[in-house]
Amino acid sequence: MGREPGAEARVALEAAAVRVSPDMVPQAVANTAWSFAALGLMPGAEARAALEVAVVRVGPIMNPQEVANTAWSFATLGLMPGVEARAVLEVAVARTSPSMKPQEVANTLWSVLALAATRDLPLPACYPSVWRAASRLDVGSFKDVHLQMLFHAHLMHKELVGGDVRDEVTFPPWIMHEAREAWMRRLRDDVTVSNSHKAVASIIGELDIRCEVEYLSDCGYFSLDVVLPDDDLAIEFDGPTHFINTSDGGKGGAPGDASRTLMKTPKTELRDKFLRRRYRTVLYVPFFEWDALKGSATRKEYVGAKLKAAGRSGLSVATLACVTDQ
Repeated sequence: MGREPGAEARVALEAAAVRVSPDMVPQAVANTAWSFAALGLMPGAEARAALEVAVVRVGPIMNPQEVANTAWSFATLGLMPGVEARAVLEVAVARTSPSMKPQEVANTLWSVLALAATRDLPLPACYPSVWRAASRLDVGSFKDVHLQMLFHAHLMHKELVGGDVRDEVTFPPWIMHEAREAWMRRLRDDVTVSNSHKAVASIIGELDIRCEVEYLSDCGYFSLDVVLPDDDLAIEFDGPTHFINTSDGGKGGAPGDASRTLMKTPKTELRDKFLRRRYRTVLYVPFFEWDALKGSATRKEYVGAKLKAAGRSGLSVATLACVTDQ
């Protein structure tokens, strides 16, 4: 339903997952992990441990879809499997990759590379074989969303991931054609400018700084919320979908602060890594910080302070005060 369970239901469901995990069949393990990831909910420590034990137990008999969905769940939540669970999953990927369907290949490759790029997890020995599995499939059998995942995986491989296995990969001939076009088509078709983006851009304009909204990077692979072209500076407004809700607390922040229970999704972490390779400075505006600012004057001070801290010249105290008073 795409509906996050309330606090009490969530506690009950996590407890139930711990209780029944010893008897779960492979599909139940994969579905439970997938559900946490799809909702952007980090399971608590006990539920995570129970699911890992279940993965170790059922991994040898998982089918390709169950392997791919489990791998995707770990990567989407930014969870690095323990040594034993990782070893079982790597064997399962090697065993099932020859019979994987397009969606399963895309999910598996994206997951392996996302964990390698964001958690420094070494690429498994079976990694090249999954690209070979992709190459054996007809490009026409892939949906756009799966071609986009594969192009994202290709970018991660080329820009963010090192290691010996990395050089052994042969990509499908269509990765820089159909897959790249699917990625670019999404950028063209999914352009949305929220009121928050507009508000940030409007404040920057009042500071007499040139900026552009929904700006396409020079490589053409990323659309940015706000860019200051003259300053080589990008600003990303991170709404709720850019965060995972942790059940047992995040890091830092004062009591009651959203930063205690929210952490960036690996997809957002990947975006940040790519953008930092393309811009001198990248600034982030988390929605919970923005929502806590009451009144236009406070928001103007917030944006001005971020730009000044980033080294944007010409932002004197007098200039900021003038804008705030408008």
